[in-house]
Order: sequence, then C-alpha cells, then structure tokens
Amino acid sequence: MNSMTRKFLAIVTVSLLFFSVRGFSADTTMTGVEETLVPPARIGIFGALGFNFSSPSVLVWQKTTPAAPLLTRYANNTLRYAEGNTHTVFVGGLLVGIPINRMFHFTGRLGINTISSSSNQRQPVGVDSVLYHAWNASSTLLEVSPGIEVYDLFGSVPVYLLGGLEFGFGLGSSVAQTTELRVAEQGVATENTAGSTEIINSNIRTALMLGAGYTFKLGDKWWLQPEISYRLPLSNVSSDVNNTPWKVGQLRVGINISFGIVTAAPPPTADRPKFGTRIDRITARNTDGNQYAVRNVAVEDLQYNEMFPLLPYVFCTEGSASPDASLQAEPAAQKEQGEFLAESLPQDAIVVNKNMLNIVGSRMRKYPNATLTITGTTDGKQESKNKALGEQRAMWAKQYLVNGFGISEDRIVTRTTATPAKPSSSTTPDGIAENRRIELSSNVPDVLAPVVIAADNQRIATPDVMQFHPVYDNADSIESWSLNISQAGRTLREVKANGKADAISWVVRPNELSASQVPIDYEFTAVSGDGDSATSFGSLPVEYISSVRKKTENLPDKTIDKYSLVLFDFDKSDLTPENSRILEQMVLPSIKSNSKVSIIGYTDRIGSDEYNKKLSMDRAETVKNTLMAKAKDAKYTALGVGESTEIFNNDAPIGRQLSRTVQVIIETPRSK
Repeated sequence: MNSMTRKFLAIVTVSLLFFSVRGFSADTTMTGVEETLVPPARIGIFGALGFNFSSPSVLVWQKTTPAAPLLTRYANNTLRYAEGNTHTVFVGGLLVGIPINRMFHFTGRLGINTISSSSNQRQPVGVDSVLYHAWNASSTLLEVSPGIEVYDLFGSVPVYLLGGLEFGFGLGSSVAQTTELRVAEQGVATENTAGSTEIINSNIRTALMLGAGYTFKLGDKWWLQPEISYRLPLSNVSSDVNNTPWKVGQLRVGINISFGIVTAAPPPTADRPKFGTRIDRITARNTDGNQYAVRNVAVEDLQYNEMFPLLPYVFCTEGSASPDASLQAEPAAQKEQGEFLAESLPQDAIVVNKNMLNIVGSRMRKYPNATLTITGTTDGKQESKNKALGEQRAMWAKQYLVNGFGISEDRIVTRTTATPAKPSSSTTPDGIAENRRIELSSNVPDVLAPVVIAADNQRIATPDVMQFHPVYDNADSIESWSLNISQAGRTLREVKANGKADAISWVVRPNELSASQVPIDYEFTAVSGDGDSATSFGSLPVEYISSVRKKTENLPDKTIDKYSLVLFDFDKSDLTPENSRILEQMVLPSIKSNSKVSIIGYTDRIGSDEYNKKLSMDRAETVKNTLMAKAKDAKYTALGVGESTEIFNNDAPIGRQLSRTVQVIIETPRSK
C-alpha cells in the first residue's frame, strides 16, 4: 500500500467517525439522524475541491536541439522528472441518483475536472554549475462517472459508500518546461525544453472511484450530501514514451445538492406490518396418491430390506478429468485391498452411489472372469474444444481400479465419445452437467447390479416422505430460508437455500429417528427481500412401536422390501433390459399372495410439472403391468408424483439421475 492510499484511507476513516459521532445535532433545520435517511430518485449538482497527486516519469530533455547553444552539451536522454507535487483544483458538474432498491442506488455524474502535475529536477554539470529543470502540465477533462451508492450499512447513521469508474475525455491541455543554467547560483541561460505546448498522445483517463458520504434532508424535496472520495488512476496521462508512466490520483472533498424527483419512501414505523413466517402444514401422500396432513409420525421396528440402484456413471465437474469429493468417494481399497463391503454402507442411495467405483472394484475381484469397459464423455458444449478430456476421464477411472483394487489392466478397456450415447438434456444446465461423466459397462451383470442391504429391527417411519409447506406474511420477496429438523436436541436434517420455497421435502432414512416417543422438532427461518428475518417453531408427536411391544400387545408385524429402479433413460418410461432383469430376479420373488405392492413413479426437476407427473405415472404403470402379469394375487397400487416430491437432492447430478425412478414397496404380513 503506497503512501497516497494510506492517506486516503486515514482521511475517510476520520471523516466517518466525525460524522457518526456528531450527527450535526438534531436542533438544526436539517432532519436529525435518529432514523436512517435514504434519498429517492434525484437530480442535482456537485462541487468539490480536488487535490491532485502526481507520480510522473517524464523525460526532462524533450527537445533535441536547445535554442540556447550553451545548454546543448548537457542534453541527457535518460534524465526524468520522478517526483510530483500536489495541486489543488475545483471540480463541478451534474449528478443523477436512481434507486435500484433501498440499499443500492445507481449514480451518474457529468462534470469538468482538471488534472495537473508539476515537478523539478536538479542536474549538476560542474563544480559550481547546476541545471535547474521545471515542468508544469495540466489537462481539462469532460468527466463521466457511473457508480453505485450503498446505503443502510451503519444502522441509524446515514453514511453511504460510493464505488464506480471515472472516464475523462480531453478538452484541452498545456505543458510548460524550462531549463536554467546556474553558475554559482547566478542564472546564465534559460531554455524552454518542452517538446510541445500540449500533452502528446493524451489517453482517455480511467480511474476507480471510491468514497463515502453523509446524507441530510433539507425540507421535503432537497438533499445535501457532504462527500469525500478518491480517484485511483488506472491509465497513464499519455501513451508517449517520453511521458510514460505518468499517473495522477485525485482526492476530493465536496458536497452534493440534489432535488428529489419522487418523494422518498417513509421510514419504517410501528404501524408497518411485521414480516413473519411459519410452517402452515406438513403433508404426505397415501398409496392412492392423495395428499393428507401429517399429525404424527409412527416409528416401527421392522424387518426391512432395501435395494439401492447402482448408477453406471461417475460425474465430473466442468473441465476436470476426475470428480471431486462431492461426486465420488476416495478409493476405499487403498487402505485394505479387497476388504470393501457395499452391504456395510449406510442405507442411503446417494452415499451408495458415491462409492460406485469402490463397489465395482470389489466385485471385479469377486468375479475374475469379468471385464469392464470404461467410456469417458464430455458435455459437447463448454468442453467440446478439449478433445483429450474424455480419454483423460476414462484413464482416471481405470487407474482408480488398477491402483486401488489391483485389477489387471488387460481386464479394462477404455474408450471415449464426444457426448454420451444416451445423453441428458443438452439445452439445460442440469442436463449438460450430467453429460460430463464416465460410463461403465461389464460382460458380467452382477458387477453393476443393485446393492441390497437387509436388516432386522430397522426403525422405519410412517410416513417416510414428508413435505413442509411454509407461508410468508407481509413480504414481497424472500431472499433465503433454512429448515432445521431435530429430535431431543440432535439435528436430523438441515436444509437451506436462496429464494422462496413452497414445499420442502424430507425423506426419513431408516434408523434416523430415535427409539423413543420423543417428538420431532422443526425450526424454520426466512429472510425477506428487505432484509427482515423471521423464525417459527413446531413439533410432530412420535409413536414408537418396538418389536417387544408388538409381542406384548399381540400387534401385527410385517416385512417391508423397497426397490428402486434406475436408470430410466432421460425422458423415457420404457423398461431397460437391466430393469427387466431386476424385476424378474429380485423383485418378483419377494411378492407373496398376501403382499401389498405400492408402485410410485418419480422424475427429476427438468421439464414442466404437468409433463413430469404424466411421465412418472407412465413409468409406474409400466412396472405395475409387468409385475401383475406374473404375480396376480397381490394387491397393487400405482402412483405418479413427478417432481412434486423430491426424494433426492436435485442440485447434484447423482440426485437427478436417482430421481428418474420407480420405487416398489412390498409390505408382507409376517406369521407369528
């Protein structure tokens, strides 16, 4: 930080402290500062005292042949003026202010400014002889300054900050430069050594405008704003080699007087409706697809088996040859080769699929005759110019398996395509992101088969998918929100996002709720577009039905098997050969004559709500018809909910792919 910048920051700090403490006492004719003053749209004038700080590097001997022959011998083509002096000028012009919102205002200024510089240089030429060089230059500019004023930053103190750019267009310039030979301090000869009477090759001046001011209201329409600012130069005054580099910074202390075009909005009063928010209702859907209000949550110990689909994809970030930690877990087998067990993972489809390469690596060890084809793809859009990226992605995945799991290189074939064979949408950011991927296929289907995690006495919630519906009182817009769900002080889920949320989904994982009657607590916070914050609280009762209670009270028991089928191809409802195999070999054996089979179709968020609801229903009907053809005695219901219930986080490619699914939930009574 140079000395000039330090001086400017010191002056701004002292000025802000002075205005904040004094406030120009409330007994003046101006409005006091007990409330923040923010001016309306306005036009006006400004005037300021400017202090020019020059940092020149200007050639002293500009003329090749001095008129005074006595000085010719002393011409020096390397000697430059290097120290600038401070000059005071007056700056004035017109201004306009237009509010973007209460905090941010656009300001435009048109004025006349003068930048000036002077310097002296001493050139010894003998025992008693010295050349004294003097240089003065100035340029008058038409100044155009667009910027932003920021209000409401310091509570009730009406200080605003200013930032923007200054563009100066030359109206005229002058240069005066003389050299005097002094022998024993007596002048002998004087020469005008300026190469021109104007600044040669003048540039359009560009500077960064930084400052702060204080707002006073004068009556109903008039506004007064003392202001201090600094112009940090971004360009040289001239592009001529003899006058470069040469920059001029300017500190201004001035005042703005403006007339309000419209009446300023009144400050908040006690009568202003207060912003508030609350969770209006919590809903779930029954097997008939109807939405109902959730009054309590039942938690039951059940034998619970869940099948998690394994996406044959690893997604990459834009331009990267490998995924980050949010898309793929670290190689588990580098610590203990071959010891990775998919069945030990949490019952969470996202976590399972982040371990896809670890699962494939362990299965390749289990099936020594299996081979693998790895295809690296690009999005065909932003990545289209990087021809080697697809190959780099495929090689990264191959080395992951070779180094992490000891898979022989001759069992893995790599290839590349510009875009996937079955791409996602190429016209939306979500679809383009999904096309940046690594695809896997194998000659042995079990290498990419779903992961089944089975366990007795799993705590399963009913309903297991809920939606929180917030409402907002007295707010034109919502800036952000957050929902925290907890039980006995233990956070179960915390979700936050920008913008307005109409419905927030919560998918309750197995064993997520405690084995107790402790209620579920939720806390919802929203921030309005005006910056106001509101928080509401609520709770849901919990009924816990343990396996011991079932035996003691002779309550019915059941087994729940849950299957998710993916991939449905993007925008398709047809069963893939892999999904047909899963239905035949894994789902049908679990359906008994007394089973109740619920089939629920989902989609990702790409596309309209209406279209996605129909697409999800088509998927559910396809699965229902396939199962009913071979297990006719069970009771079936099919439902398509589209994207209205988000079962996986659609902000991530994995979550969107998993959402293109049909879930088959089989409830079978258990004999006592």
